[in-house]
Amino acid sequence: MILASSLMFIQCTSDPIPGIAGADGINGENGADGTDGTNGVDGEVTCIECHTTMNKEHAESSYLLSVHAKETLHTDRGTGDEITTSVYTNRGGCVECHTSQGYIDQVNGVPLATGAGYPDNLAYPGNQVITCTTCHDTHTSFDFANDGNDFALRQALFPVTLAADPAYVMDMGSSNTCVNCHQPRGLPPTVGDADGNVKLSSRFGPHHGPQSTLLEGIQGALYAGSTPYPAPKSATHRTGSSCTACHMGESADENEGLHTWYPAEDSCLTCHTSGAPADVSGFAADMETLKTLLVAKGAFDADKDAFTSNLVPLKVAQAAWNFALLREDRSSGIHNPGYAKALLKNSIEAAQ
Repeated sequence: MILASSLMFIQCTSDPIPGIAGADGINGENGADGTDGTNGVDGEVTCIECHTTMNKEHAESSYLLSVHAKETLHTDRGTGDEITTSVYTNRGGCVECHTSQGYIDQVNGVPLATGAGYPDNLAYPGNQVITCTTCHDTHTSFDFANDGNDFALRQALFPVTLAADPAYVMDMGSSNTCVNCHQPRGLPPTVGDADGNVKLSSRFGPHHGPQSTLLEGIQGALYAGSTPYPAPKSATHRTGSSCTACHMGESADENEGLHTWYPAEDSCLTCHTSGAPADVSGFAADMETLKTLLVAKGAFDADKDAFTSNLVPLKVAQAAWNFALLREDRSSGIHNPGYAKALLKNSIEAAQ
């Protein structure tokens, strides 16, 4: 009797067991459409302000006049074949600045491909000519008013850690793309061997593109001489201008400025109202004096127009570095007149 009562109690106080759901009812009629919202801004409006057919054609024709677009012929040392720059440099140690994919990998932090080069071991496959898409990709931000226009540069506006001195970071805004490659690949010698000498070679020097560091006022061999060195970053072309301002300015002459990267005379006249100087006063004469001294010291071969493979005193090697730095800069001292003058004058004194 007690057991039966317990079972009855449990049954009465337990939740009811749900039944099987019935079929869905018929949907009601759709309500009336709401009022259309205000149309948004056309997503392409901002793009076509710059990306017009005319601008594209202008940029492309301008680029074809540049050194970057020229495929110079080189003689391959192993085969004697005549090959283009992008093929000749498609090897380890060169690809980051001389091949399209190598540059892209470099700025993206991707390990560079390696290879001994032409003819059987190219680092990167396919055509590696430098083109628009080597330097340009997509914008990192379309809020140009607040973030600035990065011109869709792969390097964008990010500072550059220098290859020869990772402790030094340069920041020149949109000119950082130039800094990536236009910097020395080494530093001037600071010590000699046991006898105080330095071994030279035909490839001695900062390599072919030291423009950014000369503009910055760094990475020259500094002597204590009669001409003081200006502080780094103090050159007027560094503080009041930039690579892009001088080399990519608008010009009535289609052979200069923009993507030719030849300095635009009109851009220079903004500051040099009486006309842009062709070089720094006395630069050519001082370079010739220094060259003559280097020949006399056995550091330079005038007939081959190249450095020798001789052992020379440290001071002479440092003077040779400065000669190469200023020669490869190719601005005749204009990038940084004060620094160029100090390097030249003090090198001449040290090499005598």
